[in-house]
Amino acid sequence: MTVYTLLDGREPAFDRLAAELVRAVRSAEPDTLVFACHEVVNGPTQRIFYQLFRDEAAFAVHRRQPHLQRFLAESRTHVLATNVIELRLGAAKLPLPAPDHQGR
Repeated sequence: MTVYTLLDGREPAFDRLAAELVRAVRSAEPDTLVFACHEVVNGPTQRIFYQLFRDEAAFAVHRRQPHLQRFLAESRTHVLATNVIELRLGAAKLPLPAPDHQGR
């Protein structure tokens, strides 16, 4: 998870960049299972990215993507502080993978 605290008034610009990043991840990173940007209720200048990767290799691929590098560079001017929280999966309920329907 990554928590961004934005500069006042920069929320719309950051949100546009975040939406572009989410679209790029959706189309180019099949092993990124979840990639979501949340707005914080009662925290208008906070955004939380929640990311779930199939494995460490998928995370490494994600970090090298040009769309991520572009987001990191362009979003800097909108961000007051960033807090990265790395999580390791413990007990969980996860969805089953979709069945493979080859030939349909």
